Amino acid sequence: MVLIERSPSKLEQLGRLSVSGKSAELMSSNSSPVLSTSVSYTTVAHTPTTPSTHHSFVAHCEATTSSADGESSNAYEKFSEWQTQYPQQCAYHDCRSLAAAWGLGWPVTEEEARSKNTPCSSHAQQQMSEDDSGDGKSNDIVESCPFYRNEVGGEPIRQIPLTRTTGSRAPFVISDTESWQREHTAAEVGVLEDVSNVYCGQKLCAERQKKIVVEPQDLGCYYYRHCFGGKPHSNYLGISDTHGPIAVSMIKDRMFDNSMNECHIYRLIVRVSDLVTLRFCVPEEVISETPNEHRSSRSTLRELLELFCPKVSFSCLKPAMSSPKVEELLMKIDETPMYTRYKIGILLCKAGQQTEEEMYNNQKSSDAFDEFLDFLGRRVCLKEFDKYKGGLDTRGDTTGTHSLFADYAGNEIMFHVSTLLPFTPSNKQQLSRKRHIGNDMVTVIFQEPGSLPFKAVTMRSHFQHVFIIIRVDNACTEHVTYRVSVSRAKSVPAFGPAIPEGGRFTKNAKFRNFLLTKILNAENAVQRSKRFAYLTSRTRREALKDLADKYVQPPVNEGAAKLASRILGGSVRRRERLLPRPISEYCLRGAFSWVVEVQDHSTGQRVQCVLGISVDTLVLLEPPSGAAIFATSTQSILGWTITESGNSDGDAESAALVKRLETVTNGAETKELLFKRSKSYAGFGFTIEDEGIVTSVEMGQLAWIAGLRQGSRVVEILNQPVVTMTRDQMSQILADADSIRLLVIPQSPDGSPRRGCADPRCPVAKGVEPTPINDDGLPIGPVQYRDNYNPYASASSVDNDSPRGVNAKNPSISNTKAYSLVGTHPSSINLNPAQLQKIRRSESDPSAVERVSRSLTSSTDPSVLREHIDKLKTELSRMQLDYDELNRNSEAQMQVLQSEFENYRSETERQLRELRRENERLKK
Repeated sequence: MVLIERSPSKLEQLGRLSVSGKSAELMSSNSSPVLSTSVSYTTVAHTPTTPSTHHSFVAHCEATTSSADGESSNAYEKFSEWQTQYPQQCAYHDCRSLAAAWGLGWPVTEEEARSKNTPCSSHAQQQMSEDDSGDGKSNDIVESCPFYRNEVGGEPIRQIPLTRTTGSRAPFVISDTESWQREHTAAEVGVLEDVSNVYCGQKLCAERQKKIVVEPQDLGCYYYRHCFGGKPHSNYLGISDTHGPIAVSMIKDRMFDNSMNECHIYRLIVRVSDLVTLRFCVPEEVISETPNEHRSSRSTLRELLELFCPKVSFSCLKPAMSSPKVEELLMKIDETPMYTRYKIGILLCKAGQQTEEEMYNNQKSSDAFDEFLDFLGRRVCLKEFDKYKGGLDTRGDTTGTHSLFADYAGNEIMFHVSTLLPFTPSNKQQLSRKRHIGNDMVTVIFQEPGSLPFKAVTMRSHFQHVFIIIRVDNACTEHVTYRVSVSRAKSVPAFGPAIPEGGRFTKNAKFRNFLLTKILNAENAVQRSKRFAYLTSRTRREALKDLADKYVQPPVNEGAAKLASRILGGSVRRRERLLPRPISEYCLRGAFSWVVEVQDHSTGQRVQCVLGISVDTLVLLEPPSGAAIFATSTQSILGWTITESGNSDGDAESAALVKRLETVTNGAETKELLFKRSKSYAGFGFTIEDEGIVTSVEMGQLAWIAGLRQGSRVVEILNQPVVTMTRDQMSQILADADSIRLLVIPQSPDGSPRRGCADPRCPVAKGVEPTPINDDGLPIGPVQYRDNYNPYASASSVDNDSPRGVNAKNPSISNTKAYSLVGTHPSSINLNPAQLQKIRRSESDPSAVERVSRSLTSSTDPSVLREHIDKLKTELSRMQLDYDELNRNSEAQMQVLQSEFENYRSETERQLRELRRENERLKK
């Protein structure tokens, strides 16, 4: 059991994870904390909710093994074609690689596309309506249609952990046509290993991160650029008879663990045609021979592939040319799936309208439609427009003179607005409009009051897969609201953010962020559907084949090697390999993996998952999709419980899991405390908060004698999880019981309670609403938790009567004087207030460092990250220049001060000598 606190005062308990005989329970600070491990492991996490809510997440994970009669009981056997034999020695970089390593996800081949791909056009779906009748979900703005799935608001959000919410309600029972929405922490997880080499402080707790997130694409595709590009490394290319074109990259890298001990690792990228891409690293110790500088990369790569990717035959691989062109092409192949430019259609549906032709033939706009367009983006003149044009004419105005454009989260969005495209009176189909909007994968349907419910089957297009329907109420007034529903093709996976119950929004920045995020996620989801995934994979396969055909080094003379092989009987027998030992070193920042069984508290069922634990993240992937159903930062994990099950088969894996938790988290193993009242009226001698934190322990009383200390965290009371209990319930149990059993997470080494947020001034922990974050991940307005922190405030500026106890006021920075410490003659140095203000700005305001740090922990676009990093470097360089200039000015003025002091001292000594002479004269 693992106790997790993803947000202050909100605990979750990730229940028992079973791994071949032992179980562990993890506790995190989003619910009730505890991780118990036997061959089964339980985790507890703290999930984001309102500050007064408690959450607990419990998962039981069990790695199944072969039964005694030889039949495998592992449910993952059918997905394990690419599975490595040593998952605890191989650290995966991202969720896609981790899923591919266990055979999860949706590998799309040409054969599968022909046999399983459903038609995407609405016309074809009408032909097959007898096979699918839709999901039956309708309201007054959208109707259910065959082969489409509707989202009308209030769809269930999948919550794996045990929390007060999931523990008090009945499990959800959803139909086959219903789809789960995911928590934002699970939806946004992508990269598991940070390779940016930029430290931006600890991550913000989940409550302070953005809840409306752009679901990441394959962000791991930048692995080659970050870790291989411009560095000495090896590339091998080839074409396999069974798997098609293959490209493998390998580099030896140097890392440091948390004790600053140097270690070496091998990073690998294995690109197998259109099937899988594996990005992982392994420690140098796994290779059989003693590492040395003279060992060839060929023999090293052969051994690593045999260990961790045995499906790839090394015999078909040949060294690639050492050319920048090869690096450039590999980067292009890897990064092809990334999209930062989108074209979206917008159709106006007036009162009484419903069909495609009626909407395309609306020649003029309306006040309500114009209000919505101005709210969504900005109108731009297409003439000489220098940003993404989305297929529109920016020279001759053949597609209209103006259009709608938006920049959001590092993406460029060009909207094809029906009323801004050319209108042809003689053409009822309005092909000049439909050739743009009909080729967009996502279309926004803007409904005015009185329009009929939207039917997706009325849209005749092979490309339109998602329709976002928006109905306006009280248009052009200060009380304007918008209702939102979604109709998506059955083949398109569900996407967030989830529409709340009722689907009604007021016109504000939050709704704009929601809508633009929904639009981007819709198009990304379409790209993940099988039809478009096949098109992308086919392009990738052809690019890899072209690379293997043109950029392989010429063959070398292998006569001596062949002769030696014949003399030794046709092969060179290598010495017996020792099995690699389990590695949980900190220097391997990627995710180690285990097959586990988790209790899903949304459905009340146990599901098998792949558990991945990196230095930064704990994630659960669900088969067969490979989608993340739970994710949390490792800093949120507070503790775990280990329970023996009597099966010794899983001891090694269990030990590796616990070792990994000890390495990457600040949590600790729980303790079991038992004590009994000596008298019925006697107390136990401790007090507890509603989140399980022990606030005081009376010395010499029962709790003290049993080992309970202040700052400990109670996970269970009489086998009842604290995450599901209120403070009154805990008090009642403690008052009624004569003897109790407590499961406790020990306090931190400094005596404080273990927390899931690294910020001691986190506003959520104090019951303060977190600072809102804009669409770029930057805080809006002042950062509240810095209000009581100012290193330049004097002791007299502290207001001890403030509600917080400490409320530092900013001193005046209008002028600063430095006084000499010798004598009584004041000599002032007038420092430049502007320079001081520049230096102090980083502490007295929400600084660039703070804003960029928040942006880096919430943004998922690498281009945005690079831009913020460059801004941060520029800001730091400017501050350093200002500081150096201030030092130079200070040194110059200090020299003036020293000179004045010397003059003053000389003058004083002269006057003293004259006084002595005068004194002598008077004596005579």
